[in-house]
Amino acid sequence: MKKLILSTIMVIVFSSGCSLIPRLTMDTPNTVPQATQKSKVKDVCKGEAIFAEDGTMLSCTKGYVAYSEAYNKEERSYTLGEKIGNFFRKLSFWMIILLVLGIFFPVLGLGTFIGRFIEGTFGIGKQVLTGVARGVQRARKHGDDINVALESELDIKHKQYIKELKDKEKIT
Repeated sequence: MKKLILSTIMVIVFSSGCSLIPRLTMDTPNTVPQATQKSKVKDVCKGEAIFAEDGTMLSCTKGYVAYSEAYNKEERSYTLGEKIGNFFRKLSFWMIILLVLGIFFPVLGLGTFIGRFIEGTFGIGKQVLTGVARGVQRARKHGDDINVALESELDIKHKQYIKELKDKEKIT
């Protein structure tokens, strides 16, 4: 079991390129190349200047020019090719996760539990149970025979499912 887990992790690491980090940081800010604009400007005084204690110029006798420093960073937008590539990178990342879960869940017995949960939530078992409940409610409200009410609420596939369930559980 330990060898299976270790070999699975090794396959994931070696098949993901240099590192898993690029896979985990796709489409996040500050990971794409950015356009930056920098400008540095100085205060220039051709005459006599008076400075404050913090180094800022208070006054100048002649020819004063003020400059400042600015830094602007803009993230570039993705091209169509990059958007498509990011979609498939995300898809491959989730496929790896599903593969790992598909390996570990059956081994741990959780695959059967999850399969039963999905079947009970969305499958034919839920549909049959809902149909039987509607049939019983209809029989109670209108005073119909229970067999007639169930016949009208259940489809052929639902009746087949109930028959298989009765045979499996040996119910007459």
